[in-house]
Amino acid sequence: MATGGTSSSSEEGFLSRMALNDNKAGMEGLNRDKINKIIMESSKGSRFYENELKKEQQVNQRIERMMLQKAHITEQQLSKAQAQVEKMTSDLERGRDLSRVIVHVDMDAFYAAVETRDCPDLMDKPMAVGSMSMLSTSNYHARKFGVRAAMPGFIAKKLCPNLVIVPTNFDKYRAVSAEVREVFADYDPHFLPMSLDEAYLDISDHLEQRRGWPEYVCMYVCIAPNMMLAKVCSDKNKPNGQYKLSSNRQAVIDFIQDLPVRKVSGIGKVTEKMLGALGITSCSHLGQEMALLALLFSETSWHHFLHISMGLGSTHIERDGERKSMSTERTFGEMSALKEQFSLCRELCQDLAQDLQKEALKGKTVTLKLKNVNFEVKTRAWTLPCAVATTEELFAVAKDLLKTEIDNVSPQPLRLRLMGNLTLPSPAGLNVVSHWQENTLISPFIYVVYNNNI
Repeated sequence: MATGGTSSSSEEGFLSRMALNDNKAGMEGLNRDKINKIIMESSKGSRFYENELKKEQQVNQRIERMMLQKAHITEQQLSKAQAQVEKMTSDLERGRDLSRVIVHVDMDAFYAAVETRDCPDLMDKPMAVGSMSMLSTSNYHARKFGVRAAMPGFIAKKLCPNLVIVPTNFDKYRAVSAEVREVFADYDPHFLPMSLDEAYLDISDHLEQRRGWPEYVCMYVCIAPNMMLAKVCSDKNKPNGQYKLSSNRQAVIDFIQDLPVRKVSGIGKVTEKMLGALGITSCSHLGQEMALLALLFSETSWHHFLHISMGLGSTHIERDGERKSMSTERTFGEMSALKEQFSLCRELCQDLAQDLQKEALKGKTVTLKLKNVNFEVKTRAWTLPCAVATTEELFAVAKDLLKTEIDNVSPQPLRLRLMGNLTLPSPAGLNVVSHWQENTLISPFIYVVYNNNI
């Protein structure tokens, strides 16, 4: 009986992470039970499944600690926190800015759209871009089967046996993205690109009348008073639609009230589950429980929650003149031979060096990202006293980082399925002491990954 209970709990935990998200455009009205059953049956026993269970257990432990902390909160602490929240709310309300028109542009199913442009036969077929290991995106025909981005291809094929999986080609995507960005610059020379297929612009309503977008790329445009709201609107009227949120306080409050917290940028699966444990599922709940959140979460987190509950976000698009980071990454089948690993590491350094040369950049911090066959991700970084940019300079650091990981698992082989290199350009003259940095999560890095699946 205990075993059955544990098994049931494990399955529920896995599905909480991998179940169909029918909030995503193109996935409305699908048979959740049928799709989730297929996901479970095709995943069970795989390394991917075991890794997701491990992540779920870690989240559950965090929730247990949070609930224990909640049980010890006193009325006096709540009253003090409530006063703090009310003061901050009043200050934020006085500073509310509804004068700007912020546009969030999302090229819908971008990689799939580019591949369909080059192969029109894919137009009416369920297709995805990626590999059997992981998908980057899927078209709307595939979404009808529950196939989505960040899903292993082997699971997607179980959901949709006729699915066509096209390998990624980032050279093509960058070329199309560059073409689109020329259009963005016509309206806002200081537009903020977030990735190859997403950007923020500070412009006016006439963007809706724009003609001459690159062929076969569906543009979704959302207009709102700030960046947070513009991003949240992204799933409305897809595909190839527009949505405008009126620039008045009541319209903003009405829009945000019933919005699921998961819809907001910055609230992922883990935070959603932690909030759910507190009975918080919508943005209005955030506002109602803000005093409690101020006691349970970090200052940065609850400040973010408060901004969300009030429909507040940045109204000034600032594009830094300096590129934050550059990276290159490859996903592949299992690789455990040392010669192959070092060879790939050098190739990645060469690709990265070429990208740095094109942008006339150098970097002081070189990072190696690895994912093993159990889907565990590790990053190791080394910060140099002087900036580097050549293949040899990058490889000299990256190969030592790789060797350290190989030595750590010795005498067992290092069994990899992904490798990536990242550099963080630093201002000239910055004096930084060399140090090691190790993480099991990649959240500290905000970057566009040039992901070349083999």
